Amino acid sequence: MTLSLRHQTSFRLAVVEGTRMRGFFVVFLCMLVPALALAVQEVATDTSASEIDIGLMFAGDHVYFFGTVPEDGVDVVVLLESTEDEPAVVNVKGQVGPVWMNTKQFSVSGLPLIYKIHATRPLNEIMDKALARELGLGYDVLKERMSIKPIRGEVEEGDKDLVFEGILKIRQDENLYNIDEKRVEVKKGRLFKHYFRFPSKAKEGKYVATSFIFKDGKLIGKGVDEIVIKKTGLEAMIATLAHSHPALYGVLAVFLAVCAGLFVGFIFKTRGGH
Repeated sequence: MTLSLRHQTSFRLAVVEGTRMRGFFVVFLCMLVPALALAVQEVATDTSASEIDIGLMFAGDHVYFFGTVPEDGVDVVVLLESTEDEPAVVNVKGQVGPVWMNTKQFSVSGLPLIYKIHATRPLNEIMDKALARELGLGYDVLKERMSIKPIRGEVEEGDKDLVFEGILKIRQDENLYNIDEKRVEVKKGRLFKHYFRFPSKAKEGKYVATSFIFKDGKLIGKGVDEIVIKKTGLEAMIATLAHSHPALYGVLAVFLAVCAGLFVGFIFKTRGGH
């Protein structure tokens, strides 16, 4: 049996197309296998509490975070961050003649109220700067996110660095910002546990703790937990009153201030009489 020229040509084309498809399939598999190997796994994590109640006497609280890692020989980095930004106004001092005084004022945006990182070792030993920037880890990343606008004066070179360092110091002193690169320890090969302190200046809102798992400089696992802070009791009543009835809240605030002043005056007068 012989094939016509047309049939022979069609057969050859079919063989060529089949070879091409097999080649494309092999290339696709070669690309897919490394991608699957580098896929980020979902890590099992949990917290000791999902809510924190704030009252008038709230002095801070701590919440434990724990989880399991997918394999041995990994590093853990946990980022705790408020979901809402906390705007600020910053004054910058300058010398006017022989006197140092506030010469500039900036409004600051783009920074969270709380920003804390716990890790098994220094971040620069776990990942490169590009990956840290992608994941939002480190004070350098925060500074890039921060924006400043002049209220008084003009923005000059170095002002952003100066403003960021000022805010960073204040929030570190208030335990709102912290990076502890030796806080997390992986125990029994697969378990990690640590706690974050929520300071007294923590506000109502949602906070997210993201646990990143790294191996050989690559992100291999991730887990996310949420903590909700809410006002309760008298604190909640006052906040509701201030939001819903600002005029009444103002009158009440003045009345309470006057009463407090009279009470203090009475105490001092009584003590002075003995």
